[in-house]
Amino acid sequence: MSDPSATGLSSRWTLPRSVIALAGGFFVLCLIVQIWRLVSLSATYDQALFLQELWSTAQGRPFESSLSSVLSGPVKVGGELPRIDYLHLGQHANALTLSVAPLLFLFGSWALPLVQVSALTAAGLVLWRVASRRLPESLATRITAAYYLSGAVIGPALENFHDLIWLPLLGFLVVEALLENRRRQLIIAALLLLLVREDSGLVLFSLGLWGLVRRPDVRWMSAGLMLMAFCWVLLITGWIQPAVDSSLSDRFLQEKFGHLIKGASGGTFALMLSMLSQPLALLQAIVSPPGSTLGFLLALSLPLLFIPMLSVDALLLMAVPLFIALVSQGRSALSVTLRYVLALVPGLYLGAVLWWQAHPTVWSRRWIRRCWTGALTLGLLLTLVGNPHRSLSALVPDSFSPWVHVPPADMLDRRAAALEAVAMVPNQASVSADTPLLPLLAQRDVAVRFPKHIQYRDRDGEPQSVDWVVAFPGFYSPLAPVFDLEHNMQRSIRRELKKLSESGDYQLVHCRQGTVVLQRKVDDPASTLNRAGSARICPWLN
Repeated sequence: MSDPSATGLSSRWTLPRSVIALAGGFFVLCLIVQIWRLVSLSATYDQALFLQELWSTAQGRPFESSLSSVLSGPVKVGGELPRIDYLHLGQHANALTLSVAPLLFLFGSWALPLVQVSALTAAGLVLWRVASRRLPESLATRITAAYYLSGAVIGPALENFHDLIWLPLLGFLVVEALLENRRRQLIIAALLLLLVREDSGLVLFSLGLWGLVRRPDVRWMSAGLMLMAFCWVLLITGWIQPAVDSSLSDRFLQEKFGHLIKGASGGTFALMLSMLSQPLALLQAIVSPPGSTLGFLLALSLPLLFIPMLSVDALLLMAVPLFIALVSQGRSALSVTLRYVLALVPGLYLGAVLWWQAHPTVWSRRWIRRCWTGALTLGLLLTLVGNPHRSLSALVPDSFSPWVHVPPADMLDRRAAALEAVAMVPNQASVSADTPLLPLLAQRDVAVRFPKHIQYRDRDGEPQSVDWVVAFPGFYSPLAPVFDLEHNMQRSIRRELKKLSESGDYQLVHCRQGTVVLQRKVDDPASTLNRAGSARICPWLN
C-alpha cells in the first residue's frame, strides 16, 4: 500500500475553497431544482411512493405502501387489486432509506430532496479526501469537479427521490477503508451498503473483487466482503423478498432479464443458471446494441477524460454493476442520467484516482488539462440540454422542434389549481390521484394511481372503492399535441372520468383550471348532481 507521505502529499484532510465552492454550489443548485420540482408538480410517482413508505414507517408500519402495491407483480402481472398493507420490501429491501422517516416530522415532504442532495454532496467530499491523499491538489480538485459536474451524478440528484442515493458515499468509504486498512470503517460502511437495497450487494462484491486482485495486503478482508455480499444477495432475493410477494421473479427480473430467462419464472438462482447455460446469448446481450453500449461507456467516462476506460482498477471496481447494466434490457438500462448509474460511480471515479496515481507525469502536460476542461464543459452542456427528468423545463424547452415550453408562471398557476383541488380531500381519506398530484396526497394510508386503479383491498383483504378521485387532465394539454405519452394519458383520464360520472357511483364536486375532483356518492340524493348537469359543468367529463 502506498504511503501518501512518501510521495510528498499531505495525509491531512483539508477542504480548499475550490472544493467548498464545488460542493456548496452543487448542493444549493440541486436543492433549488428539487424544491422547484415539488412546487411545479414535476415530481411524479416514485417521489410519492417513497414519501408514503417513509410516512408509514414514521407511523410504525415500516415498508408499507399502497402506491408500491400498484407496481407489484400481483397487481401489474396478475391483475390483483392494490393492497393497503403491501410491503415495499417485496420489491426492494431498502432498509437504510427508512432511517429518513424521522425527518418527516421536522421537514415533511421536503425531507426527501434534502436527504437526496445531501447524500450525493457528501459523497463528493469523501472522493476529494481519497484523491487528495494520493494526488496533487489541483488534480484531486479536477476529479472532484468531474464528479459534481457529471451527468451520472446530476441526473440522479435531480430526479424523483430514490433508494440508490447512498451508493457513491458508502462505496467511496468502503474503498477508502481498504486503501488505508481501516477495519472499523470497512465493517460499518460495508454493512450499511448492504442495507441500501438487495442489489447493492453486487456493488460490494465488485469492491471486494478489486481488493482481492489489486490489494494483496487486504486480500482476506476483500474475500470476506465478496462472501458477505454474495450471501446477502442470495438471502434477500432467494428467501426474504419471495416471502413477501412474487414481484422480484414475476416482474422485475422479467423486465430486465426476460431475454435471458426466456419467460421462465424464478429468482436469482434461475437467472444465474440461465446466464451460465447460454454464453453466446449472454455475450450478445453485453454488446447489443453496439452503438448504444459504446455511447453509454463514452458518456460515463467523458467527464473524466475517458480515463476509466484505460483503468484496470475502474473495470474491477464496477465489474458486476457494469455487467448488469450491459446485459439488462429496456430504455433505462443504458441511460447515463437515471439513478441506476450510481452503482457505477464509486468504481468510475476511484478507478480514475488510482490510474492517475500510477501515471503522475501525465498531469503535467498542458494539453491534457485543456482537453479535460473541454470534456467537462461538453458533458455538462449535454446534461443540461438533455433536461434530465424534465427537472429543468422552466429553462429548457420540452421540445425544440416543434417548440414546446411551459413558462414558469404557467407552472405556478397549475400548482395553485392543483392545491385548490387537493385541499378538498380529507387528510385520511382514501384517494385515487393523477400522477402529478400524488406527491401532494401520499401521506395517507390509501393512495392509488388514477386512472388505472379506483379500488383497493383493505387490511382484511376486502375490496373497497376509494372515497375521492382527483385528476388533472389539463396538466397534459401543453404537451399532448407533441408527446404520445401525455396525449394517451390525457385521453385515458378523460375516458375514466366520464365513465365514473356516468356510473352514478361518484359525483362531481370540483372542476376548475383543468382539475377535476369526484367524491364517492353518499346515500343522500340531495347532495348529488345529476349526470347531465355534471357534464355541462365540467368539459373534461365529455
